[in-house]
Amino acid sequence: MNRYKYKVTVGMPVYGVEKYINKCMLSVLDQSFKDDIEILAIDDRGPDDSIDIIKGLQESHPRGKNIRIITQPKNMGCWAARNRILEEAQGEYIFLLDSDDYISEDCIEKLYNQAIKHNAEAVYGSVRPVDPEGQYKEIGQDYLNQPYLVINEPDGLAKYANQSLHPTFRDYIWNTLIRKDFITKHNIRFKKAKFCDDMICSADMTPLVTHAVLMPDYTYFYVIRENSLSNYQYRKNIKLEEITESFRVYSYLKNKCKELKDKDYFETRCTKGMILMFYAVCGALKNRERIEPELTNRTIREAMKHPLSFHEIAGFRKHRFLNIVFYLIGILPSIISVIIIKVIGKKKHYL
Repeated sequence: MNRYKYKVTVGMPVYGVEKYINKCMLSVLDQSFKDDIEILAIDDRGPDDSIDIIKGLQESHPRGKNIRIITQPKNMGCWAARNRILEEAQGEYIFLLDSDDYISEDCIEKLYNQAIKHNAEAVYGSVRPVDPEGQYKEIGQDYLNQPYLVINEPDGLAKYANQSLHPTFRDYIWNTLIRKDFITKHNIRFKKAKFCDDMICSADMTPLVTHAVLMPDYTYFYVIRENSLSNYQYRKNIKLEEITESFRVYSYLKNKCKELKDKDYFETRCTKGMILMFYAVCGALKNRERIEPELTNRTIREAMKHPLSFHEIAGFRKHRFLNIVFYLIGILPSIISVIIIKVIGKKKHYL
């Protein structure tokens, strides 16, 4: 007897998405998947009528009875809402969705069929970035589209993700069908963060996945909004705390490599963590004049601190020179560090 009430739980945090929630919810309610889907909406105490719109769909849609709303005790943030989904889900598999995005009509059917066929712990669909009107939006991340690939070996997914410095794997947690007993076994949770908690969770989860399927089908539509925290270019002023929070998140990602020293992909994973931080630093420098209060050179240098010692880096067989450069940036006087970052950033067209 199946101990799960549903085959799939689709869970979403809900906060301030009044303009988008109807389209998001309908994309789930109108799925081609024949079995019952639990739709779990976590009310994060938003200031608008998002939850009222969901309640209207509970009453009017044929699948409305499958919508379950759980209200947080107070506004706690996306990371906490996602943890609530992992804890409360009654489905054999869990699919996380941001409530300002939407999914293809056959999303769950395609992902679930692959999960069952290959006994997968996680199935990853491809992502289509769009503007709020649904038009394709080029954002320069071709790894959002993936090849068809079945992985059945320890460290297989992490090896694939770190086969080269070029991005080959979408390191987000949404648009992924994850088996709940896998989540429970490894106690997978989202860590507290104002944003990018999905990337942190993926960094924790990827090395644990043994059985996975990657699919080229676009099953998720990622809506690019001009006023989102990640889109600095559309805002007049940027709070310093946003920058320091992004540095904190990327520091976690680069420091994660210290737990993976016994893995074949360790050196590449370490280098990619430093490159991600370098991107973040260049993004901050590019928008430095709009950051309030001032972003100091010392803060920038500290963000670029390498997680490994010079002795450890000297023993690298791959990417040794690049890591030595990153190491030096993190220990030189801050003004010199920033000059070097600017020179490299301009050469690579990041600045």
